[in-house]
Amino acid sequence: MNNGLKDAWGKLFKIGAAVNRRALEQKENVDIIRKHFSSLTSGNAMKMGCIHPREDSYYWDEADFITGFAQREGLAMRGHTIMWHNQTSDWVFLDGNEDVSKNKLFKRLEDHIFSVTQRYNDYIYAWDVINELIDAENGDENIYRKSKWYQIGGKEIYDFAFKKMREASPKAKLFYNDYNNESGVKLETTLRYLSSMLDRGIPVDGVGIQGHWYFNFPDENILRNALERYSALGLDIELTEIDVSVYEWTEAREKRDFFTSRPEDRILKQADIYMNVFKAASDYPAVKNITTWGISDKHTWLDNFPVKERKNWPLLFDEQNREKPVVAQLIEAGMKKNL
Repeated sequence: MNNGLKDAWGKLFKIGAAVNRRALEQKENVDIIRKHFSSLTSGNAMKMGCIHPREDSYYWDEADFITGFAQREGLAMRGHTIMWHNQTSDWVFLDGNEDVSKNKLFKRLEDHIFSVTQRYNDYIYAWDVINELIDAENGDENIYRKSKWYQIGGKEIYDFAFKKMREASPKAKLFYNDYNNESGVKLETTLRYLSSMLDRGIPVDGVGIQGHWYFNFPDENILRNALERYSALGLDIELTEIDVSVYEWTEAREKRDFFTSRPEDRILKQADIYMNVFKAASDYPAVKNITTWGISDKHTWLDNFPVKERKNWPLLFDEQNREKPVVAQLIEAGMKKNL
């Protein structure tokens, strides 16, 4: 089969993968990208702790490499991420040994936004401006995560981030990105937060559904409900970090319970999840991108999260970088959709 995922689905949405420099230096990964993907996300390279490790210095090398590769290959680029409660260097929140002042924190964020966007505005079509702000279980009464950003900057720092991003990168789509926001309390709180932003004129263009899912979750009805309700807000939707674990969240925390080889029965169920994702997404014009968090099972962050050294097989390509059977099924379904 000569067609790739991007050929089958490209009229409806981009097909993307999260990458790092090492992945792009391996021919087998480049071959997969060229055949199947039309979009890249920098997995870690543009996160604040990586790209801005000290107040007076930036580390551009890896992000430059990834964006340069994308430009040469004619691929779209997502920017990930401006603000997150993780992978932010301690200096951002400190002035000596004390918490930095609110005004100084705002200024540091503004400087970061302008430095990064002015370097990459020619490459990035969409930015995850804020990542994982909502904490529906342990947040404050306003559902905000009790991060250092929030403790020092208050809720207004998030509006500030979007406003400054619009000023600094007027052509890019600006996204709020989160996990577990396709169902339950997290869906409801995310909808309220986004509605509030729109009501107040905050320049948000889209919502990112990360999609760190499981072989038995979510079903197609759950996905369709989420896509229907986010679409009703008039926002773009991107599925930004998809992988489908062969373990449930609380399962197999001890080494004796790990799978010693790929569980084929769960891989079949995993295929159903991927099919449901693409089928549901294809019925909603608001969906603009489906991105997997990695390229193949050879290297996936789930090998070490939430359980260290527990091998997982969550992606569309196997440990030998071969297409899993579901890839051919997805291509066939996409080609039929485009007839």
